[in-house]
Amino acid sequence: MRNAEARCPHCGEWLRYDAAMGLEWCPDPGCGSVFRRVGSGDAPTPGPDPRMYGAPSEAEEEWQEKPPRYGRRILAGLLVLTTIAAVVAMTLSPLLWPQRAVLHVSPAHLAFVDDAGIGMMPQALAVQNRGRGTLTWEIWSEASWLVVEPHGGTLEADLQLITVRVDTSTLEPGTHYSTCTVTAEGAYNSPQTVQVQVHLTAPSTIVAITDLFGDDVDVFYEVQPPYVSGPLGQPIHLMNNEAAVDVTWNELVEFLVRDPTDESAYIKDLYMCGAFAEQLHNNAEEAGIRAAWVSIDLQGREVGHALNAFYTRDRGLVFVDCTGEDPQMPSGASNGTCDHDKVAYVRPGAEYGLISLDRAASPAYEFYIDYSRSWDEYLSDLEEFNQRVGEYNDFVSGRSLVAGSEDARHARELHSELEETRVALEMQRELLGPCRWNTLGIVERVRVYW
Repeated sequence: MRNAEARCPHCGEWLRYDAAMGLEWCPDPGCGSVFRRVGSGDAPTPGPDPRMYGAPSEAEEEWQEKPPRYGRRILAGLLVLTTIAAVVAMTLSPLLWPQRAVLHVSPAHLAFVDDAGIGMMPQALAVQNRGRGTLTWEIWSEASWLVVEPHGGTLEADLQLITVRVDTSTLEPGTHYSTCTVTAEGAYNSPQTVQVQVHLTAPSTIVAITDLFGDDVDVFYEVQPPYVSGPLGQPIHLMNNEAAVDVTWNELVEFLVRDPTDESAYIKDLYMCGAFAEQLHNNAEEAGIRAAWVSIDLQGREVGHALNAFYTRDRGLVFVDCTGEDPQMPSGASNGTCDHDKVAYVRPGAEYGLISLDRAASPAYEFYIDYSRSWDEYLSDLEEFNQRVGEYNDFVSGRSLVAGSEDARHARELHSELEETRVALEMQRELLGPCRWNTLGIVERVRVYW
C-alpha cells in the first residue's frame, strides 16, 4: 500500500508507484525524481536518505531517490531528433520533388446520361504536369463514338483541358462503356486511364424523327426496304458502311454537289425515285456519310415516293431528293437550267416540298413555307408588272409625244416606275433561283430505313 504521506520531497506532488520495478516516481515533468521503496522485510539498508520526508519507523517504509533511467533520456533524445528532421524536410521539400514530369489526369471517370434523347453536353478532362520539365502527352479513345479534342499537347506547368463528346447517332439505346487513355513518354504515372459510361434512352435520330412526325413514322435499322427499283422487280438493296458517320450541313452539301446521282436519266417505269434514292444512299455510305432510304405515302396516290435522309450534327434531320423531275418553270426558265439536287421538306398532313440545293438555306419546314410565299409574291408582282408594261405600251404605241408635254411627262414617269420594278423583280428572282419544283401532294406516312 502507498503511504498516505508519499509526496515528493522536492516538489510536493503525489508519487506514483511501479509495482514491477518497486519504484515510486514523480509525475511532474519538471521534477522527474525516482525513489526506491525499502520495507521492513528487505535487506538492511543505510539510514534514511536525508532528502526523505521523515524518519521511518520499523513498520513504515523507507524511500530512496533513484536517478532517471538512461532509457528515458534516449527516448527524449529521439523525440528531439525526429522533430528537427521533420522541420528540415518541410523546409527542403521543393528540392526533393521529382526531377522529371509527372502526369496527372482528372477526373478518372466520366458519366454521360441522355434520358430524353436531346443530346448530351460535352465534358472535360484536365491534364497536369505535377513534376518538373516538359510534359508531352497524347490521348486516344477505344470507341469511335467517343470524340476527344485536342488529341495531344505539351505543357510545363498549369494544365490543359480536353473536351470529350459522345456521338450518339450510331448508338443503340442502353448503357455503353469505353475508356480514354492518356500517355506521356518519359513521365511518371504514365499512362493514365479514364473510364467513360454512356446511358442512352433513344438514339438522337429516332428522337428527331418522332419529334417531326409523331405517330406517322416508322423507323428501321439494318433492315432492307420491301420495295423494288422498277417494274422488273429488282429489290432495293442498301449497302451500309459501319464506319460511316454523321456530318455537318456544309459537308453534306459539298458531297451532294460532287455526287452524280442527280445526273442519271429519269426513265418512267424503269429507273425512278426508288432507284435514285438507292444510288444516293449507297454512294453516301461509301463516302463515309451515314444515310437513310425513305419512303413516303401521299394522299390520293397509290404509288408513293422515295428519297433520302441524313442526320447532320448542326442542323438535325435533312431530307434530300435527287430524283430527276421536270420543274414548274417561271417565265424565262427552260429545261436544263435546274440542278436536280434538292432539299425535301416532309411533314405529315402538309404538302411535300422541294427547293433546289443551292437555294435551300435551311432544312426546316418553316423555311419552305417562307420560300413558297416569296415565290407566290414574286409571281404576283411579275403578273402585275407585265400588266403595267402592256398599259405603257398601249399608251405610247402609235403616238408622237412632244417633249415637255403632259403625255410625255406621264410616259417618262411610267417608264421610270416600270424600270424600278423590273430591277426589284430581277433581284427577287435571283434570290429564289430559276426553278420552282412541283409538289407531289400531301404527305400521309413516312418510313425511314437506316
